[in-house]
Amino acid sequence: MFFLVSVSACSGDSAGDRFDGTGGISGTGGTAGMGGATGTGGTAASGGTGAVAGAGGVSGGCQVIECAGRVTLCGDCLDNDDDGLVDNDDPECLGPCDNYEGEELLSGVGGETGEQCKADCYFDFGNGAGNDDCHWSRSCDPLEPKVQCTYDAGKLGGNDCPDTQSQLCEDVCTPLTPNGCDCFGCCTFPELAGMGPSGGDGYVYIGSESGCTFDTVTDTSFCQACTPAASCLNTCQRCEICLGKPTIPQDCFPGSGGMGGNGGSAGSGGVGGSGGGERCPDGKQACGLPGDEPCASGGFCLTGCCIIVQ
Repeated sequence: MFFLVSVSACSGDSAGDRFDGTGGISGTGGTAGMGGATGTGGTAASGGTGAVAGAGGVSGGCQVIECAGRVTLCGDCLDNDDDGLVDNDDPECLGPCDNYEGEELLSGVGGETGEQCKADCYFDFGNGAGNDDCHWSRSCDPLEPKVQCTYDAGKLGGNDCPDTQSQLCEDVCTPLTPNGCDCFGCCTFPELAGMGPSGGDGYVYIGSESGCTFDTVTDTSFCQACTPAASCLNTCQRCEICLGKPTIPQDCFPGSGGMGGNGGSAGSGGVGGSGGGERCPDGKQACGLPGDEPCASGGFCLTGCCIIVQ
């Protein structure tokens, strides 16, 4: 089934004094405040496009997003961890259904099924496969990211670890999965390049019990190594923003040199200069970088692309 999302503009009641008056929705200087970062009393993000203290967001203000009928900590227009960043401007928010806006890369809603080794979609709201039909077992991973789950190759290709996920899992979980992760919280980071099997990219389970953060992704005592589930993997491409990769090469932008011609065919879909590629899949709006338009009402900027939970 699909998630229903409803959107309401942040008001003084729902967001406290973070969204009123100075530097906020109606503050001096509008969206960017007075000169952006030095707005009147504000704490504007770069260029005034963030949602901090009301400086930016959709139409000059943050939009509260409900996921599965609930407002999560990453959809409430509040800086819950006091790091100066709000919701989709905070890289520690893993999506609109993330209910933990802290340093550890937890989802706050589980990602497990209640059984020791069975995994659920890490990025939606709910435990168990009932709402998304995504299936995986940590016992199918030879790297054993959970010490309690001994590798069992016999499970591969079976009900616990199918070669392909269902259409429901594809519809519900895949849009919520950040670039660089599989559906079950096994993610790669730039620091892990060349650290995987056979010299490939390394991956770590961001739900590791010891507390995985952006600063500890290379420390296996905090972030256990894992093998991504190929049946539900959103890879990190060169021209994509990904977890831990907030920027992209200049030639990925439209009009930055084309595809090797005379200024070339940079196109309008994010296809950039020499060696470039698309920032977002067809039909999805690019976001999160200077010059990008904010996502439409109800949209969440997830690793550089606007998504709307349905």
